[in-house]
Amino acid sequence: MNKEQVKGTIDDVAGRAKRQVGEWTGDTKAQMEGLGQQVKGKAEKAMGTAKDAVHEGQTQVKGQAKKAWEIATDAVEDSKEAVQRRLQEAQRRQQEGKQMHEDGDLDPVYQSGPGPRFQGSEKSHSSQH
Repeated sequence: MNKEQVKGTIDDVAGRAKRQVGEWTGDTKAQMEGLGQQVKGKAEKAMGTAKDAVHEGQTQVKGQAKKAWEIATDAVEDSKEAVQRRLQEAQRRQQEGKQMHEDGDLDPVYQSGPGPRFQGSEKSHSSQH
């Protein structure tokens, strides 16, 4: 309970008491003042409740935003790692390809016809065209 709610409760109770005394004594002015104080108290309580709700909502939004930020940063990090792994794999494959080329394995021989033919460890099949 915040200050507005406490003050509102006090004004509401005091207003009820003043209004009741005015009814018992027939004092219309006291009844109206009591009613006014009651309305004021209820408004203060409502304002305090609204402030609490806003504060709670802000806390929840901050919590959800923090969770979303953490998920997003984790996803970015995972993506960076995946890209790094793929880059390393591509570099490894490229190195293996260069090594095979240097060793004389699978040297591409370009000739007319569909796709490259290979010489070295595999026989050229260009005579079959």
